[in-house]
Amino acid sequence: MDKAFDSVFQREVDALELSKSIEPLYGTQFRYQCLCCGEEVFLAAAESSEKSPHFRHRRGNNDIECERYLGQPGALERYVSIRKHTMDSIGFCFNIDHMTFEISLTLSDKDISNYAENGGQFSLHTKYNAPAFFSMPINRGNLIPDTGNYYTISEYSNDYYVSFNAESTKTLCENVLKRNSKLNIYRISQSSNHYKRIVSDILYTNYCYLAISENEDNIKELIALQSTEIDGEPFKFFTQGRQFFAVRFVIYSADYSAKIYFQKHEFRVEKSESMDILWPPVFTRDEDVITESDNVFILPSFELIPHGNIDANGMDVKKVCSDVYELTFNERVTICEKNIQCRIVKDEKTILGSTYEEPEIIHADKYIVPDTYDYFIFDKNGCDHLVAGAKAYLSETDHILGYKNGHVRVIVLATSKKTTDKKKLINDIIKYHPQSEPFEPDDFMEIVADEAILLYLENCYRSGQINTVIKKYIKEGLI
Repeated sequence: MDKAFDSVFQREVDALELSKSIEPLYGTQFRYQCLCCGEEVFLAAAESSEKSPHFRHRRGNNDIECERYLGQPGALERYVSIRKHTMDSIGFCFNIDHMTFEISLTLSDKDISNYAENGGQFSLHTKYNAPAFFSMPINRGNLIPDTGNYYTISEYSNDYYVSFNAESTKTLCENVLKRNSKLNIYRISQSSNHYKRIVSDILYTNYCYLAISENEDNIKELIALQSTEIDGEPFKFFTQGRQFFAVRFVIYSADYSAKIYFQKHEFRVEKSESMDILWPPVFTRDEDVITESDNVFILPSFELIPHGNIDANGMDVKKVCSDVYELTFNERVTICEKNIQCRIVKDEKTILGSTYEEPEIIHADKYIVPDTYDYFIFDKNGCDHLVAGAKAYLSETDHILGYKNGHVRVIVLATSKKTTDKKKLINDIIKYHPQSEPFEPDDFMEIVADEAILLYLENCYRSGQINTVIKKYIKEGLI
């Protein structure tokens, strides 16, 4: 067979295209699946001069296309369609604000139109033959295209079945909520309250996770590990008629006790990687990286391998120097390497209509530095670069700035009731009075302001814009 399903990039791949990769065997074990039956296949004749590259099953059914072998004409296209929507469009999350489990649905505008014309119905089931406990017509009135649409899962189950049409085959989503006293782990997002479920069996060091279990002893054991740092107090919540226990944590080293503990819960611990986009300026939308350019320069801590950890041809990946790569793509490119799961999307209309994003403001007396941005602490001794995992203790005159691509994304200030109230006022003004105007530094040369206002003005200087209401309040001494 000429095509197979790539379980890493969640898309259909061509054998001939894959054979041109500089390292076609990179991470291929259990990676490629038959588009029809779903069993494992491998790339054969990649370097042969007599046969064309193709995919073969591991055992049996090697000489006949799986579709004809199974006697199911048309099954290939149908299977691809089902996989496309369940793998690309469906995700499972935990809403940290509402303390509920969720399913996310992401469809393009074209997909929504096609489903609407054919009476598409999105439904969720706890068992294959059970009636849907959640059902919704697929149309523009119910869905926002090209972004995550989140819905609370009200019924408890280990597995769920998803359907996009009442008459179509339901697709199984396994181990969404692990039973038998196992941990459920979610990736903590810096920009969203929807924490995504970990679908692999690997956890990475210096990365923030949320662990959830029905067994409180699991959480207590996790807290007791010497190689983990707990972020905040453990908590419990009720949903789906059950009680769950949870805690945020970071793994700093994979010592013996940590390996044994996470192995018991069917996870492995590995060292994390890092990646920065150097140029052009980008922003995130629903965890996708958005750019108006069709080429980007990135600095990864790992080697980029076409069709291995990057969804691109060899000719589209150019090594500019020892550490920097230039990527060329038409619509989107995906990079998957350990903890790095980055999809870069070209979208000129969105860039042209975008506005500056205010940085997140955090108040903490002790701050554990994550590996999301480049962090610098400013104190009475000057400025120091902070490494991931470091613990920084802040006084009232100290602050930490987190940079990404030269932009301030996070501001960390010492806990202060006065500062907290001022921060809340600024955030409320930005939220309810979003009008802005060009920032003129000369307007504030004679202003005497505290640290919170100075940090806001510094941010305005960088963006070139200032909120009109906040400017008025600062000039009149009301804030």
